[in-house]
Amino acid sequence: MIQNLNNTKIVESSFIIALSQPPTVLSVSEGIDRLLGFKANEFLDGSMSLQSRIHDHDQDIADDLFSSDIELASGTFNIRLRHADGRIRCVKGHYAKSIEGSGNSVTLTLLLQDAKSLWRQQEEQNMMANFKAMMDNTDDYIYFKDRNHVFNGASQALVKITQSTQHWTEFLGLTDYDVFLEEYADIYYSLEKEVFAGVDVAHDIQATLLQDGKKGWVNNRKYPIRNNDGEIIGLFGVARDITDTLVSGLMFQESVPLR
Repeated sequence: MIQNLNNTKIVESSFIIALSQPPTVLSVSEGIDRLLGFKANEFLDGSMSLQSRIHDHDQDIADDLFSSDIELASGTFNIRLRHADGRIRCVKGHYAKSIEGSGNSVTLTLLLQDAKSLWRQQEEQNMMANFKAMMDNTDDYIYFKDRNHVFNGASQALVKITQSTQHWTEFLGLTDYDVFLEEYADIYYSLEKEVFAGVDVAHDIQATLLQDGKKGWVNNRKYPIRNNDGEIIGLFGVARDITDTLVSGLMFQESVPLR
């Protein structure tokens, strides 16, 4: 386990997996207990499988990882894994595939890192005053995330659609799965996958849950943030509450008689 630039320990674990049918775990580091809440020997003896912890909507990533195809022999990815406590963890992964020996057996090497432990806290004094004023006062739901789906900025208005936060700074270093119910976090994460896949803007009308327990709707748009080399390093989003507009529209439609 190593430390990031914020002097917090990076929660990570490494796997070596033979891509046989079924895949066989050859080794796993002890950090897995902090990452997913299981012991290393549970993966080694087959009583637990890494594939079973992968979020249903990330099976596209799992299919690529556990395929014996080595056209893309190495790379990085973001995936959601279910912890032993039942909650979702957002994880950054690094993988490499290699052919072992003289045969065609393929070995997959994985490094899995908890996305929240990679996040680096911004110095409070380095945050621009005008940015803080906007975050404190805008009525729109505005948020910024790093490449691993971790919040590094959010507007105070976003507090209205969470169950546990009181100020926008509480979002910093967290993922949607820490502040929203899983069913809603899944909805928001799906758009972010589109952004990190390279679309210029991901847009959808999405359901949300207000603090009073009522269901609402937001017009959600997410955009990529790129560095000078054009690489996507994060995203920002702007969502607007359109619950009243939708309800009024539906009531109007229901009041118009059929001809």
